[in-house]
Amino acid sequence: MSFRPVWLILTVAAWSSGQSWSAEREVPSGHNPRFTVEKAPDLEKWFDPTDAWGGADGVFSIPLDAHRLLFTFGDTFTTRQRRKMVNNSIAILRLEGRTPVSMEFFFGRTADGDVRSFAVPEDNHGVFWLAAGVRDGTRLHLFAAHIEFTPQGGPFGFRQIGESLLTVDNPDRSPPEWQIRQQDIPYFRSDKNGSAVIGSATLVPPDGQYIYLYGFDEEKTPLFPIKHAIVARVKKGHVEQSSEWEFYCGPAKLGESDLPEALLTNERFWTHDFSHATRLAREVASEYSVSYLPVLRAYVMVYTRLGLSQDIMMRSAPTPAGPWGDAVLLYRIPDLPEDTKAFFYAAKAHPALAGEDELVISFVANSFDFGRLVRTPDIYRPWFIRVKFHPAEE
Repeated sequence: MSFRPVWLILTVAAWSSGQSWSAEREVPSGHNPRFTVEKAPDLEKWFDPTDAWGGADGVFSIPLDAHRLLFTFGDTFTTRQRRKMVNNSIAILRLEGRTPVSMEFFFGRTADGDVRSFAVPEDNHGVFWLAAGVRDGTRLHLFAAHIEFTPQGGPFGFRQIGESLLTVDNPDRSPPEWQIRQQDIPYFRSDKNGSAVIGSATLVPPDGQYIYLYGFDEEKTPLFPIKHAIVARVKKGHVEQSSEWEFYCGPAKLGESDLPEALLTNERFWTHDFSHATRLAREVASEYSVSYLPVLRAYVMVYTRLGLSQDIMMRSAPTPAGPWGDAVLLYRIPDLPEDTKAFFYAAKAHPALAGEDELVISFVANSFDFGRLVRTPDIYRPWFIRVKFHPAEE
């Protein structure tokens, strides 16, 4: 088994000790809410390694209906023994309200019955890492990063060669029965200036006719690439028609007299030309989340700062297109004293698991020591925190 990179693991040193903790911060924004942070072991237990699933990263959630929450993953160990890794898997968490009641994991199968990735490219070239998705009427749409591994190996021995949209025509059936169609997304870009991708996050606002599709536009710098958030929208029922996607090309910030609603209603701010998409927020990740948070009456973007760091960040905005406020540090993941080679990533929120006054956030980590990764099932798996917001004191 080679050392696959993906956006792998976390660490359980501080977590497996069972110690409880909380943190309180002031959010320097117009809302200026206070918040506390605590572990969420009631959610983590559903992702414990077993003989049916051994741990993964990615950890995107997509509501299928009121009682089924789909999770998609990247590179996945097939069992707790960690003798085999495939490139993606999925799970369905059954809910009563917001309370989990059961979890089932799914892989694909070869013609001989061996375990393989749940989804594989039709051209048999490279692999898929499953990402964000959205249920749109009777269909389910999943974004998949098309990945090719490179000769240098190691945790970053890969490159993205495309982005695909996987459409499931019968998502109410069991996943082994899903009928999946694949299409390349024409807006993927990778060149000397960096890459640009749509598929980092999705949003279905509480009201409205559009679904919002988020991604990133990369800026090359002397030290490392900086990712900027970008967004497209498409009318409900038309996600498959990528030619109908409109990209936000208006201002990232508004003047003092401008109304935020103009970002959505001004037709000049939306274009079919992907190359004109506005960079909305700096230092985001290749994977993040955007959701509506009722307690703040705002849309919130949750991500790992710079894509790889210990800092879990949040930005808020009055509309799905922005303008996005300054980044707020929600939580800093503790160091791992027993693994100095660990790195952290993949922070995102899961609104289907959260109340109106909180964010439920998962994050992952990885280690440059692949041997430790294989030997320690407590490391490479999802971990969860709850960020509870409290009304500002009058």
